[in-house]
Amino acid sequence: MSELTLSHFLTVIMIEKSLILHATATADALARLRFYLPYICDQVLGLTIVSETEIRYTCKDADSVPHIESIAQALLDDAPDTKFSDSLPMRPVFDNRDAPCLCKHDLLPELLEGDHLISFGPGQYGMGHLFLKTFKYFERECYRMALKQSPEEFVYPNLIPRKLMQHPDYGIDQAPTWFVPGTQSPEHLGKPAVCLHCYPHFSKRTLPGDTTITTQGRCYRYEGSDRFSPDRLWEFIMRETVFMGTPVFVRNSLKEIETLTVEWMQSLGVRAWVQEADDPLSDSASTALRKVPLKWELRMALPASGASLAAASFNYHADRYSKPFEISEGGNTAATGCAGFGIERLTWGFLAQNGLDTKHWPESVRKEI
Repeated sequence: MSELTLSHFLTVIMIEKSLILHATATADALARLRFYLPYICDQVLGLTIVSETEIRYTCKDADSVPHIESIAQALLDDAPDTKFSDSLPMRPVFDNRDAPCLCKHDLLPELLEGDHLISFGPGQYGMGHLFLKTFKYFERECYRMALKQSPEEFVYPNLIPRKLMQHPDYGIDQAPTWFVPGTQSPEHLGKPAVCLHCYPHFSKRTLPGDTTITTQGRCYRYEGSDRFSPDRLWEFIMRETVFMGTPVFVRNSLKEIETLTVEWMQSLGVRAWVQEADDPLSDSASTALRKVPLKWELRMALPASGASLAAASFNYHADRYSKPFEISEGGNTAATGCAGFGIERLTWGFLAQNGLDTKHWPESVRKEI
């Protein structure tokens, strides 16, 4: 089938519907609908706010219309007892907690003794030998995976101006555990996530269309003076991919990179799984949305301790960053989301399960180191 014919076929099977509201909706209610209806209902393929009393959307089939419109009404009403758990999009099913682990003892002493890791105090490690080689494998693979989504690539500073991220009009002040070099009130901070420069970078811009960005850099998080495990570093490398555009585009892009991640973890045979994170949109002014999971994590088991670590996350921001930084698309405030990968955490999770004897490792990793 030719590309033209396929495109025509897909257009034919989509359904466009108008939803006439019983009462005039507020601007906040319409924004809530525009950003969250596509995120909660993956049957929604497009959404336009026509007026204060009408929305227009496209969907896959007529059977999904009653469900979509019931969720739309719940978002407009902002009822505190609304439950969206049965309505959220299907996620890649990944729960590999039963996978065997070659290493079940604490590997950290061996890593330190062999100069694979070099300790410089709590939360601070240098890397060498096998840890560094494995780190470089995960660094390359995260980059290769990012490139599959055809992003633009940027490099940003490790420090970010305090006034930029703590301006009262932005309302996005970060947690007080930021690592702060130098004085008690410096002009710059070590950023806790590499994506945080993307939003001021695109401030007051209209996007040319749906936009994907990837970046890698150092992050800083003060995890406490009693933290000596490699899964809780004060300074670490993160690869992030950021999506900006329509809510449907951001939703689909997050789902795509999560699927790619799951397929990669399955190929490695690691003991890992994806689960809802513990920090939903708790600061939302909407009562209905406070229980909607906007962040999901890839967790990897640490068999020696019986614990696990968060090695990656998939986050839907809605307009949390685009609104204060005035990033728009098609005349509307853009939606944003990101996927972040902690390279040291991926490395530590893999080594903690597989040990240092590389002859038992997956061939895909052995040939890269």
